[in-house]
Amino acid sequence: MGFLTNVLEFLKDILSEPALLIGLIAFIGLVALRKPFHKVLTGTLGPILGYIMLSAGASFIVANLEPLGAMIEKGFHIQGVVPNNEAVVATAQKMHWCNDRL
Repeated sequence: MGFLTNVLEFLKDILSEPALLIGLIAFIGLVALRKPFHKVLTGTLGPILGYIMLSAGASFIVANLEPLGAMIEKGFHIQGVVPNNEAVVATAQKMHWCNDRL
């Protein structure tokens, strides 16, 4: 039973990592299309590295916007957050849903 638990824990760790999950999906698709090995390799590594670079860039931007938010709060004596796309879309969807109910 311990071996099966370890295997399931390993699979859970792999599938909880977004970059690896995207790479796994690309790998399965390329194998299903019967692409040559070099295309499968580059087609799998491309999305993995792309996601890692995207998340690194997003982390860099967020880290650099935090001091800006603090300066704005102190300079203008206001409280707030720097909105991101997901928050704006969620608010717009909520407003659209509320307007439909009226």
